[in-house]
Amino acid sequence: MTATNRLSKLVKATAKLPKGIRSTLWSKAFGRIVPMVGSANIRYLEVSHAKVVVKIENHRAMQNHIGQVHACAMALLAETATGFVTGMNVPDSCIVLIKSLKVDFKRPSKGAMTAVATLTDEQQKLMQTSEKGETLVSVVVTDETNQEPIQCEMLWAWVAKSQLKK
Repeated sequence: MTATNRLSKLVKATAKLPKGIRSTLWSKAFGRIVPMVGSANIRYLEVSHAKVVVKIENHRAMQNHIGQVHACAMALLAETATGFVTGMNVPDSCIVLIKSLKVDFKRPSKGAMTAVATLTDEQQKLMQTSEKGETLVSVVVTDETNQEPIQCEMLWAWVAKSQLKK
């Protein structure tokens, strides 16, 4: 049985809605939770305990000087996907924090970009049953040609909210 928290309850509550409406609701709601995500117009395409898929269009506000998705926007996309899949699993008594991120730029990107973050069953169980921990969250970022212009390594940690007040 998968543990639930407020974030996963929100996702479950929208499960019976059509895919397009679900995506719009998630994108608006999650954009309010993390304002920068909302400002970047990141779209949530799939959200579950095991996988989060997000997309950013190559729109003017997110472009670099040569018309591609900016390097920081690419990193934001990967960080968003990995952070939300982590957030789907930690108890409400905990907070998730990015501990480190590494982004290698392999080639120029083309068009919109999509990030797919996944967790193993073991990672999910660890998050759902521990008040503190850390794990590398797998993420693949592709562009419109289905190529991977970047490769990322995202290390996420979670701690009890009560520990932050000390």
